[in-house]
Amino acid sequence: MNAESQEESFTVSQQSINHFRQISVRILSAYKTPPRYIGSTSHWHLFLKKETRKAVDKDFSTIFGYKIPRDFSNIENGWELSLPAVAINPDNCPEVTRYSDDKTGFSLPQGTEIAARCISQ
Repeated sequence: MNAESQEESFTVSQQSINHFRQISVRILSAYKTPPRYIGSTSHWHLFLKKETRKAVDKDFSTIFGYKIPRDFSNIENGWELSLPAVAINPDNCPEVTRYSDDKTGFSLPQGTEIAARCISQ
């Protein structure tokens, strides 16, 4: 998903998830700057990554969406994302803190306030 705009947030819907790039936990673990976890649906663990660049004295942000099949990956400290979700600013969402040795699962920081900070404006 390439949501090109000057917005700092992105509204996630079932339709937008269809355009997210499907990746594996192994691929996620290889990112130099990893996407941030925004929640899970019945089928997917969802991530957004915001990249900002400057053009003509103005910052432009591009938000990319990624999804990992829930059936093939375990998660610690994740949360359910009810759709359609409110606008989400990926900068407020957590990065993965640990990957399992076999790269089939991942852990997020503990704490209910982390989910609230991620999905509420």
